[in-house]
Amino acid sequence: MNTSTEHYQFSNKFNLGSTIVLTLLGIFVAIILGVVYAIISRFSPLILIDIGLLVGMCYLIIMLQSNLSQLAKIRNVKINILMTFLICLFAYYSNLVTFEVLLFDTNYLSNWISLFLSPIDTITILIDDIIPYREITITKGSSSKGSISGMLLAGVYLVEFLVFFYPILTVLFIEDAFCEDCQTWYKKYFFYSLSNEELEDNINNSRVGSYANALANVDFHKDTKDIVTTTGESVSLLNYEYCQCPKCQQKSVLTITKKMLKHTDKGPQVEGVSDGILVNQAYIDQQTDHLFSSQI
Repeated sequence: MNTSTEHYQFSNKFNLGSTIVLTLLGIFVAIILGVVYAIISRFSPLILIDIGLLVGMCYLIIMLQSNLSQLAKIRNVKINILMTFLICLFAYYSNLVTFEVLLFDTNYLSNWISLFLSPIDTITILIDDIIPYREITITKGSSSKGSISGMLLAGVYLVEFLVFFYPILTVLFIEDAFCEDCQTWYKKYFFYSLSNEELEDNINNSRVGSYANALANVDFHKDTKDIVTTTGESVSLLNYEYCQCPKCQQKSVLTITKKMLKHTDKGPQVEGVSDGILVNQAYIDQQTDHLFSSQI
């Protein structure tokens, strides 16, 4: 069987109309998020609050882009990156414009629109008027007060800029499968089981997509907490990622990776291992498909 028919591969397709509309929607929401972020940041008394706010902003952008990309049914990584870049750009830029208006102006709305349409002026104000003269409070107490300014402040703004664009790194790979026949995303299920050398050899020696015999006697679990071991030591684990089209329920995809289950004071903890992929997004036959669909 040809490798291209044994393993799932993205079509790199996308719908131009829905992609443009949802990207514009994402830009609009990103502008609003940037404004809200800037307002809170402007009046925040401590830089520690700003750090938490920045992390939250990054998370919101990631969630926004992920949902819009799913709705637009984008299966092309380059288009996904472009959408994410535009969302990040406008979120950061609206934050910068809002911050500068709050810092220097009183007629907020008209000056915001004017400055928003003048990106060169916006960057110039940041470089010439804000970085050289502004101070940011680090700590506040009854007896001490710390602040940063100058080049250190420029470093802080650089870090803020990089965090705003971090979501781009999260879309370099599209992890969800898509059914081209039904035009819908696969639904993803996760299962776990204890592992041993014999089981792993049986999986590796099976024909691609035909794993029913190798997994016939395996006890599957939906949560690692359900896996009971006789000792408190680390044990080998297999993680099964089963993807099924919710409409046609055909051409299901399976990924199997090796993990380590460690017992900690906080409960079971799963860690990856090197060269842990046993099966990578393989189309599975009816017997293997039934084995996993019956676990749902």
